[in-house]
Amino acid sequence: MPVLWVDVTDLLHYLGQHNRPSGIQRVVSELGRALVECAPEHIRFVRRFAGPYDFETVSWLDIKSLFSTTAEKPVPREQTRTSLPSPHDPGPFTPPQGRLALLKASADMQAATFRHLNRLTGSLAGRIRRAVRHRSRHHHASFLHTDSGALLSELARPGDIFLVPGSPWDFSDYARTVRWLRDSRRMTFGLLIHDMFPIFNPEWCDRGVIASFTAWHRTVLPLADHVFTTSTATARDVQNHARQERISLISEPVRIGVGTTLHNSVPGLRRPETLPPPGTYVLFVSTLEARKNHIQMVRVWRRLLEERGSANVPTLVFAGRVGWLVSDLMQQLEAMQWLGGKIRHIASPTDTELAFLHEGCLFTVFPSLAEGWGLPVSESLASGKPCLASNSTAIPEAGGLLTRYFDPENANDIFRVVSETLDHPQALTEWGERIRRTYRPPQWRDCARRILDQTGCQQS
Repeated sequence: MPVLWVDVTDLLHYLGQHNRPSGIQRVVSELGRALVECAPEHIRFVRRFAGPYDFETVSWLDIKSLFSTTAEKPVPREQTRTSLPSPHDPGPFTPPQGRLALLKASADMQAATFRHLNRLTGSLAGRIRRAVRHRSRHHHASFLHTDSGALLSELARPGDIFLVPGSPWDFSDYARTVRWLRDSRRMTFGLLIHDMFPIFNPEWCDRGVIASFTAWHRTVLPLADHVFTTSTATARDVQNHARQERISLISEPVRIGVGTTLHNSVPGLRRPETLPPPGTYVLFVSTLEARKNHIQMVRVWRRLLEERGSANVPTLVFAGRVGWLVSDLMQQLEAMQWLGGKIRHIASPTDTELAFLHEGCLFTVFPSLAEGWGLPVSESLASGKPCLASNSTAIPEAGGLLTRYFDPENANDIFRVVSETLDHPQALTEWGERIRRTYRPPQWRDCARRILDQTGCQQS
């Protein structure tokens, strides 16, 4: 039976460079776990360590360990933020021993990350020696179970499948990899596309991402034997892009959906004191970037405060790291003193903190202008919490009939939906009860099965 080789190069790179996994990284990790559960004898993971033909195996246990460590490791930061420091304000005095403690915590965090990455690396000479020793087909079966460091060029067989589930757009020579896989190794190539925003909505993206994303897909997409998408909306975008670029797709895009991972708070674990009290806030989980539309929620919350008064408006909590194209937003929040504390920013929350934040919120909001799926919406529902969300792109696919929608570009519409929800607390309670009673979270195993069915890999 064929083996499905999953490229996790960009996942490992991201986890080594960032404090917390973001949306695509969570999708890749959860999808990898589900693939292993569904077909453990036919799933292997690889990463690129040098040129376009140089891939080595990576143990799934190592990937899981690194992801878990990144999702929960302490990050030196202000635990919550209601205002930004002024350049004229030196801030609170930190004694020398305190500064040393902060430096040590930062160094320890970086050292832990590099220890995980080093376990995945090893010496090139050692990899080659191991590959030579296990070159024969007699050792093929046992070699597939090697933890890490074996060469894909020695293991791959005709008929195997190579899957890219992440975002390796920085490799401008990736088309060479695909041609080598297809022409020399006689493998098929699969590609999971999360969204096409750098092409269709470049105004929301970093200039470098636009260039690398566009060039990468222009050369790689025509070579894909299997194209998978997270949503029907993304599948339409892929087809539109192919028509515009006159790309002849080998096969039509297949929607696999996105599962939900429900992170419940651990029984007996005390709620962190840095989080706002339960029942006092509305939650917005997302990286702070232009496409996520935080600025619109700031306008809505300012109007709520003007019309209702501070005592009658819950706090709006932004939970996520600061991304790109939001410097103006952060400056405006500083100038407004974070609306007197009615907007708070919890930067890079751990999965445990996210579980507590979901558990204690009144409801969640997600006003994103465009999404390839809308993971915060389905995670809100999986937590039993009502969500008010954008009616744009794929978000209704994630929210279904249990979510209330608004036009993300219309502040009056958002204000109306938020106001109606706040005005009817009993209806909000009943809405939450209905979600907990009827919502069936999408399963990652179903996403994995669609890939395995399409590629012909056997399932357990």
